[in-house]
Amino acid sequence: MTAQQVDHRGAHALGLIGAGHFMSHFYGLTLPPMFPIFKAEFDVSYAALGLLMAAYGLIGGLLQAPVGYLVDRAGPGRVLIAGMGLIAVSTGAIGFADSYGALFVLAVLAGIGNSVFHPADYAILARVMNQRTLGRAYSIHTFVGFFGGSVAPMTMIALAAATAWGWRAAFVAMGGVGIIVLLAMIIKSGLLDAELSADRAGAESAAARQPAPGRFSFLTPPVLFFFLFFVAFGMTSGGLFSFTATILTQVHGVDLSVANTAFSGFLFALAFGVLAGGVIADRLGRHGLVTAIAMIGGAAVLCLVAGIQMPTVALVLAMAAVGLALGVVLPARDMLLRAMTPTEQTGKVVGFVFVGLSLGSSVSPYLFGWMIDQGGASSVFVLCAVFMVCAMLATTAAQAVAPRRAAAM
Repeated sequence: MTAQQVDHRGAHALGLIGAGHFMSHFYGLTLPPMFPIFKAEFDVSYAALGLLMAAYGLIGGLLQAPVGYLVDRAGPGRVLIAGMGLIAVSTGAIGFADSYGALFVLAVLAGIGNSVFHPADYAILARVMNQRTLGRAYSIHTFVGFFGGSVAPMTMIALAAATAWGWRAAFVAMGGVGIIVLLAMIIKSGLLDAELSADRAGAESAAARQPAPGRFSFLTPPVLFFFLFFVAFGMTSGGLFSFTATILTQVHGVDLSVANTAFSGFLFALAFGVLAGGVIADRLGRHGLVTAIAMIGGAAVLCLVAGIQMPTVALVLAMAAVGLALGVVLPARDMLLRAMTPTEQTGKVVGFVFVGLSLGSSVSPYLFGWMIDQGGASSVFVLCAVFMVCAMLATTAAQAVAPRRAAAM
């Protein structure tokens, strides 16, 4: 297979899984905008509504490890199609829910469907993408996911307001969009389960980057350190996503509109930092160095925000810098993990380490919320900075104990 054929196949596969990743993040943020409506319609507390998100996120996160095994055994395309169908149908069915119990069951089913995307997507990218552009492919894949989440609330609110059936029509409509993506995946399923080309497989074997698959246990020290990286990264991102606006109003005394502007700047910079990180990953190649600089720099800025009063413009720029740092790290993270993982083991390794992300991002809102209740809002930013440094140390340790070629990445 020629390089041009590899690029063509990779671009089409990236488009398919990118559409699915967009929808998975979109579906993850369809429920929160409707919470005030659900509270009145189903007569439940906000705590009960929050449990919907916990069920969706935690169940989907924990299932990524066993799903990773399934990806490597059954093929990533089949698993991805099954998950896409489950999450689209479950989300669309929310439009017909007549009780809180029905909402909870559908949220759980959607979370199960969501569990397939990272293991399957990364396995497909590892198989079909040209290695020269793999960093940019990872960054595009991550970016479209974040972008899907960012547009979900406004889209759901607009759809609910535009029809006589309100929120129910919004869920049914977006379930239908997911079905369209599912049909495209089914039609092009050959791209998603494509095997390595002969040239690529031979090159990987000749390079001897990894032990033979039969001798590879995914619970190696490098993978375990990456699990710790994802836990620490999840603690940071979960805390910042949940409480940035709240903390800024308390620590800096700004009104909520200013705080949300700073938070939007953080999210916008994070998303586009991912794209920048993809270019850096392909051109510079020093993924460990990029991770260290970004995480230490972002942590330092976050500590300044926690401890120093700033003008509004400086505050917005500072939070954007933190978001940029977190975004730039993600393609470098993916490339480091890819360098340490045999292609045939990608599904189970990615599934396992992303469980760490789910654990961190599920625990941190409770921990940081308690700290804010105790009057420690500024300490949340400091602790997030500490977790950023811990994440950097985890990747450094992973490189230190990895096989020589992987450690040099």
